[in-house]
Amino acid sequence: MTDQDLSEFSQPVHFKAETQQLLNILIHSLYTEREVFLRELISNASDALTRMNFEMLTNRDVLDPQAELAIWITADAQNHNLTIRDTGIGMTAEELAENLGTIAHSGARAFLEASQKDAANGKLSEIIGQFGVGFYSAFMVAEKITVNSRSARPGAQASSWVSTGSDTFTIGPSTKTERGTEVLIQLKGDAYEFASDARLREIVKKHSDFIPYPIYVGEKNEQANQQTALWRKIPRQVAEKEYDEFYKQFTLDVDKPVAYAHMAVDAPVQMYAILFIPASPERGILSIRRQDGLKLYARKVLIQEYCLDLLPESLRFVQGVVDSEDLPLNVSRESVQSTRIMAQLKKLIVAKIFETLTNLARTKPEEYSKFWKNYTRVIKEGAATDAENQDSFLPLLRYPTLSDPQKLASLDDYVIAMKPDQKKIYYIVGDDNRSVIKSPHLEIFRKSG
Repeated sequence: MTDQDLSEFSQPVHFKAETQQLLNILIHSLYTEREVFLRELISNASDALTRMNFEMLTNRDVLDPQAELAIWITADAQNHNLTIRDTGIGMTAEELAENLGTIAHSGARAFLEASQKDAANGKLSEIIGQFGVGFYSAFMVAEKITVNSRSARPGAQASSWVSTGSDTFTIGPSTKTERGTEVLIQLKGDAYEFASDARLREIVKKHSDFIPYPIYVGEKNEQANQQTALWRKIPRQVAEKEYDEFYKQFTLDVDKPVAYAHMAVDAPVQMYAILFIPASPERGILSIRRQDGLKLYARKVLIQEYCLDLLPESLRFVQGVVDSEDLPLNVSRESVQSTRIMAQLKKLIVAKIFETLTNLARTKPEEYSKFWKNYTRVIKEGAATDAENQDSFLPLLRYPTLSDPQKLASLDDYVIAMKPDQKKIYYIVGDDNRSVIKSPHLEIFRKSG
């Protein structure tokens, strides 16, 4: 595009078919935490890098083919500004106008739709973007945003997009020489905290730790994310030590989990998960998991720190992470819609938890005895109150028996030991084993053998 071509953008341009009222809703009412603006911009940058990677696999004629695929975040505390830069696919002036000038337009989503039939589209699984409103979350903290971008297409002219969050934007030429996009945010007076490297690293660690590209923070270019999500690995390639270390990092629990389950499911929904059964149903004093619920990701981006929709109340003690490719997110990407997919995820997770506990009881009875000692009240509560999962709770129950009061038996064990003509399960309750064993009500049973 030539300078003459850019002349049509020299005057402020109104956002297409949108109003100042809608912008105000997006900026002031859509998100509950202002820090998520950085997550949204990082997700956009990650999508641009994935598209660049795809372009390099299918088209060798690109600008800066040797440039590292990465994201750089730098802050200027003195001037109160913040820059997020990537070496992704970049944008032309027209693409800036289309992608940033139309609210709720997603360039990543349009690219996916156009690439669905391509033989190489398996490389696109890292695309995060589903909605185009994430970029505008930056206006929660920005007085002004300047976007400088240069397309990966050789010969494309660099362009800039500038807006203060009003109902207009301006596009013009840019001096940017490298491929990719740079977002410069001039921070509002009450948002200066985001010009701190320590604060930025904290946000990256919380929301974008598993983005598949390096995220460098600060002038020293220190990588802030670890990239690899353990739950996305093939289970047979993960050592038990790695699960234990992940659990300790995840909860700060000093005790090892009683059991864990690693899930990688393709159907009926695509999901990955690692679930842990803690040594105790009560959280320790040092635990960083302060509430019930699983940590929920969508394409490795944190959506909910404590998701209560994937576990019944009876299994609230389970800790872990769940990540799905198929989650239908709401427009702010802060929560998920209640849909059939969520119900399917919950069904898979609950079934896996009961399978894990049943296997523990069968293969490691001593370990299960320790589990039962700590979880007796929880499991009995589940069997009594969770009608939907009662049949799954019943095999987990354990009781002392008259034949061997020191050994705990399941209901199945009791049935196997029943006399051929016995049709009922007999039980007696009391404050402790000693008082029950000496109960005169047992005399008739002893006489019957």
